[in-house]
Amino acid sequence: MDKAREFFKENGYYLAKSVFTPQEVATLEAEFDRIVEQLASHGEDKTENGVFGTRNVHQYSGIWMATLLEPRFLDLVEQFIGPDIVLNHNTLFVKQKSDGETPFHMHQDWSYLPTQSDTMIAGMIHLGVATAENGALRVYPGSHRNGRMEGSRENNPDFHAKYSFEKATIIEAEPGDVTFFDYFIVHGSETSDSDTPRKVVIARMFSGKDRKEDIHQYSENIVLRGWNHHTTASTARKVVMKQE
Repeated sequence: MDKAREFFKENGYYLAKSVFTPQEVATLEAEFDRIVEQLASHGEDKTENGVFGTRNVHQYSGIWMATLLEPRFLDLVEQFIGPDIVLNHNTLFVKQKSDGETPFHMHQDWSYLPTQSDTMIAGMIHLGVATAENGALRVYPGSHRNGRMEGSRENNPDFHAKYSFEKATIIEAEPGDVTFFDYFIVHGSETSDSDTPRKVVIARMFSGKDRKEDIHQYSENIVLRGWNHHTTASTARKVVMKQE
């Protein structure tokens, strides 16, 4: 575990191999596909450049809720942000072959969901292979040490010119692996040129000793481990109502 923590601290990401067994992956992929099928039955399967997604798989599936509480997963998260682990939200993404422009240009995540102590990380659970061909995650190792970079959202062409896909490190992964990354690391992914879809669920988590900068911004605020030191009667409602 010390190796994982030190690698993450130095590089801003860590690829944990075989966190979930092949049998567990098969079950999780079946639940993943069931979610997609349910959304399609409601006409909610529109894609953006080959990418389809939805939030909060635990609101669909008890198996996925149990997966977010899996000790092997949380033991790794604890190495990066400590023993108090709060779920902000999670996102299901399936990426299919497309000739369109990627919706995931190089960016940092902090400007979308900033926390006061900057402890937010992501845990990307891989349910299939992630390769250069099917749009695997690309990162700039060590870029997290730059902290909050101005103009680092996905819609800034000057930022994209500085941080190109070509110079980034490709993180290829196998089913059952989990890629963890800091919300300061510069990252993105290209569109898929493969007939093999990329299937992932990304959990966004922060320390229970930290809190969102904007308490009105949506957060699941589910304590996956330990304690949330900032929960109040109003934040327990998930969305804090603004005063008129």
